[in-house]
Amino acid sequence: MKQALLLWLAIAISIPGVSQQYKGKTDTLKKILEEVVITGYNTATRKEYTGAVSTIQGSKLNKIPMASFDQMLQGRAPGLYVASGSGQPGAAAKVVIRGQATISGAVSPLYVVDGIAVESGVFMTMNPGDFESVSVLKDANATALYGSRGANGVILITTKRGKAGDLSFTFNTQHGISQPTRSRFNVMNTEERLQFEEEVGLETARITGAGWIFSDKNPANAALPPAQKQRYARILDSLGNIHTNWRDIFLRNAAPFHEYELSASGGTEGIRFYSAANYYKQEGIALRSGIERYSFRTNLDVTSKRFTAAINTAVGYTNNKLIESEGAPGTTNTMAAVYYALPYEQPYVNGQLVHSGNKARFGGTYDTREGSDALERLQSSTYNVNQLKGTLTTALKYNFTDYLYASSNMGFDYRENVEVRTIKPGTYSGGQSSIPGRQGMHAEGMARYFQFTAVSGLTYSRTLKDVHQVTVAGFYEFNRMKYSSMQLTGYGITPGLAGTISGITPGSALNGFIPKVEGGRTGSALASWIALARYLYKDKYTLNVTFRRDGSSTVPESNRWHNFYSVGAGYDLKKEAFLTSAKWVNTLRFRSSYGTSASPFSSNFAYASGYGASRYDGSPAIIPSAVGNDDYDWEYMKIFNAGVDLAILDNRLRLIADWYNKRTEGIFLDQQISQTSGFSSRKINAGAIRNRGIEIDLNGDIIRNANLTWSAGFNVAYNQNKVLSLGGVNEFTQGASIVRVGLPVNTHYIVKWGGVDPQTGKALYYNRDGSLTTNYNVVSQSVATFGTIDPLYTGGITSRLNWKDFSAEVFFSFAQNVYRYNSEEYYLLNSNQFASSNQSRKWLDRWRKPGDITDQPSFSEPRNFTSRDIQDASYVRLRNAQLAYRIPAEIVKRTHLLRSAMIYVQGQNLLTFTSWTGFDPEDNNSTAFFEYPAARTITAGLSIQF
Repeated sequence: MKQALLLWLAIAISIPGVSQQYKGKTDTLKKILEEVVITGYNTATRKEYTGAVSTIQGSKLNKIPMASFDQMLQGRAPGLYVASGSGQPGAAAKVVIRGQATISGAVSPLYVVDGIAVESGVFMTMNPGDFESVSVLKDANATALYGSRGANGVILITTKRGKAGDLSFTFNTQHGISQPTRSRFNVMNTEERLQFEEEVGLETARITGAGWIFSDKNPANAALPPAQKQRYARILDSLGNIHTNWRDIFLRNAAPFHEYELSASGGTEGIRFYSAANYYKQEGIALRSGIERYSFRTNLDVTSKRFTAAINTAVGYTNNKLIESEGAPGTTNTMAAVYYALPYEQPYVNGQLVHSGNKARFGGTYDTREGSDALERLQSSTYNVNQLKGTLTTALKYNFTDYLYASSNMGFDYRENVEVRTIKPGTYSGGQSSIPGRQGMHAEGMARYFQFTAVSGLTYSRTLKDVHQVTVAGFYEFNRMKYSSMQLTGYGITPGLAGTISGITPGSALNGFIPKVEGGRTGSALASWIALARYLYKDKYTLNVTFRRDGSSTVPESNRWHNFYSVGAGYDLKKEAFLTSAKWVNTLRFRSSYGTSASPFSSNFAYASGYGASRYDGSPAIIPSAVGNDDYDWEYMKIFNAGVDLAILDNRLRLIADWYNKRTEGIFLDQQISQTSGFSSRKINAGAIRNRGIEIDLNGDIIRNANLTWSAGFNVAYNQNKVLSLGGVNEFTQGASIVRVGLPVNTHYIVKWGGVDPQTGKALYYNRDGSLTTNYNVVSQSVATFGTIDPLYTGGITSRLNWKDFSAEVFFSFAQNVYRYNSEEYYLLNSNQFASSNQSRKWLDRWRKPGDITDQPSFSEPRNFTSRDIQDASYVRLRNAQLAYRIPAEIVKRTHLLRSAMIYVQGQNLLTFTSWTGFDPEDNNSTAFFEYPAARTITAGLSIQF
């Protein structure tokens, strides 16, 4: 696959030199250095700026059939790694810019919408159709302006604005279906399962199912009367004719998708507006999952002589239906049940679901009922999350002169989640022993998030003597965040009142319906002084300087205030006399920057000594819960970046490349302390992590003439992560990974698999000295030679073709050299305790007699986690393909109503190329635990303007 990509790239960049000459208007081609970039607190053209920033136009995202915009960013910008943690509609993704720079701190970038910070990871209520552009800030020159919140990068979102002119309406709608992307269900069918159960019985005398219980080869059946043997034979024959396809029962093959959007824009030079309303509904590919969203936005711009103002309001509401226990191996997780359920289990008899709670009424069953019990749980429970989210921002500007102005931005981000889980009374699930009183359950929780930001300052920007362009600005910023949550879980649900709090029976020691009540609140404040200066001489030499001083409530008083800075320089070589005559070179500019920033804490009071509620001798009590550290501090980052911007052949071939070195010092670690203190560890700052890499963004116009254009693009990022030091802390494990100096942060650490002994059928394991043994010891045998969950290479490939009124575009994203645990195989190739559930077909190739050469041990061999459970999760995915037809203008004019019209079809996640054997190689963690996979969505749409 890598060779194919390299070949494709070689072809794409070699054609432009011999392609046709474009004879149309050249002023429509946006040159690299004229591109306007949003840099945070200011805007600049790329020739004025020395930082590393990638800009994604909103037109690339507006029509993608996904609910959470962060998932749309996959592969769109070099150095931006996006991994979807779940295919449930509306689920957020893991977003990492230029590698993980922490061990236990936050990794998400800072998100800023129209100049105001918003909560990360909460995007399902936002409408991507409102986005004009998304800018990804990656180096110190870009992120130092955000100080203690900028180390993980910054993503700036600019929403659409109205334009002066006649009132214009745009209506977009698309409809389609979603379906599972891959059919990786390598589990046994009915014939294989019954034969497997019989063979296991013969080999071990162990009962794993009906195939052995009723087998005529079972010694326990040898002395049975002939009539009983005939009955057993009829039972096996009956079971053998049942072929239940659990994939079709639990998963939808044509989950409906619908979206409608109406926007309006217009106004005068004095007042302009943009308003949009969006309705989005997508059913998930798993039963009982889906999302329904309503969103509204209005942006208003006012200009009056020296004064300008912008007011942006947005509100959205979503109803999200979720499956239970995603990422867990239990049958309450739909994605696990589809594997576990036996193929000869018939879920319905005469239209009635037969589960473990009522099977006696049907004379019993000859299977585990895992599939039917999971189906009953789906039918008798609910899990909904309703989210209300609103943002309000204002931007005021007053021009004292043509080169000096004051600005003031204020805004807030508000989010309220209401989560409701229910299990109906009088059902099998509602009567489980895990539910107090066994009469159903109702859980309801509410979480509120509020963030307020205010920024005010002065900006001086002037060109002196036509050669000196000077910009100087200073700001003061204040940010306040509050979060609170509460949840109650009640039992003894009254029939008829299920789904409401009023249905809960008041708890007492007598009835056992003791409810659970939980809650908490937190908050933070940040005050900052900000300064920036930008100097451009003769459009050739550029100097950028930024400074920020942050004071935060999340840091102990001794470290509360800290300074951050960056310095950047640029040199436009094209302006030199010896290159002026080289017409084939349009742009050749070098830039470099160095600066500092910091990572935010994963909690707001990590430094503080804490106390928690407890009980002593039956009475309420307060006990210490955190040891605290008065010297705790931010993780500080130092970033160096060097880049080049190149455009040649009449801007036909365009390259933006960067090399960076990012070093994080004082990383968050837990230091072991004496148990006599009452604690096992305390939080400290120690050690260092380095991320070093290269980013390339290459775009070219292969064919460019009046009727036909063909462009192609390729972006790739290489990032090498390494732990440089742990200070005074010893190396330590985190689950099945290790934190060790010299290795990447998320390095796998497990016993190396040695195969199967052909004489005994026992599993073999490698000792650290390279010798083989049948003994398994995770402490003494684990090694760190199996890669990491963080990809070494990421990127995207795009190609677009326009011919007259037709257009076609394909977009691939990829992640390479990434390895994950496929824990699904641990449960599907496990004789320890899961053999009564359906199992992998790989069991059919197990060792059975001396001399067998296989990689599957004998059935009696215990199952252990080893390196054979680590799989290459690299992938190349056809992320989006679109074919569109713009109705000719002469036809549109005849309607006397429409200004333009376009119809299109598109597919999302159409193909995935990978060696991963599970549901989906793409995930946001190290272990596959039956997560909800990404869906393939195919839609047809219409866009009209009138």
